[in-house]
Amino acid sequence: MARITKHPLVRREELLDVAFELCRSHGFEAMSVEQVTQTAGVAKGTFYHYFDSKADLQEQLVGRFGESLFNHLTDAIDGVAGDGAQRLGRLMTASAAYKSGQADLGYASFLYREENFALRHRLYDAWRERARAVLEPVIASGVADGSFHVADADAATDLVLLLWFDAADHLWKRALEAPDATAFVQVMTAGGAAISQAQERILGVADGTYTLSIPPELISTIEQFHSRLVRTPA
Repeated sequence: MARITKHPLVRREELLDVAFELCRSHGFEAMSVEQVTQTAGVAKGTFYHYFDSKADLQEQLVGRFGESLFNHLTDAIDGVAGDGAQRLGRLMTASAAYKSGQADLGYASFLYREENFALRHRLYDAWRERARAVLEPVIASGVADGSFHVADADAATDLVLLLWFDAADHLWKRALEAPDATAFVQVMTAGGAAISQAQERILGVADGTYTLSIPPELISTIEQFHSRLVRTPA
């Protein structure tokens, strides 16, 4: 039987798909190069043609997660009717739904290892620009239609992005210091609610506009992932 040659980008995406599923079933840190190659049915040489190391594979997985998320958010509001405030609500709902189904905490545990500080901020800088491209037109439309009450759409976008990235970054650091799973969930949920409230105040909408309900299954998932989180020094 003739050997099937696949386009390099197709093969790389297949290996990333395999690695992602192994992360979901075994955990982000427990996944090994051997598991990836055996599951994909390729030689180790093929793996190292696309990735320098397991760490490189993990970095590309996290990067792909961000790209996929922002593509998902763009699709969630593309051509959708409603004022700016309503469209932002759809963005937030779509983001929460996507993250809850993508082993997001596994990515977070990898990013918040001390040795990945530079990687985390490099990715966040890139993601911030992608988020701005999605968010700024929504806020500008809300200012134009009167659903947001801000002096300047660009400045409001800057402030909301500070909440989404910088405030969320500090929240994760505090959560990682929690002594147990229950405290971890409490820090995350209370902090998330505070960030949502701050966003409402910035945009001049009523309290509770962007409050997201947290289903029991998501809380259970957060508790399960707590044991895998690698804490970093304060």
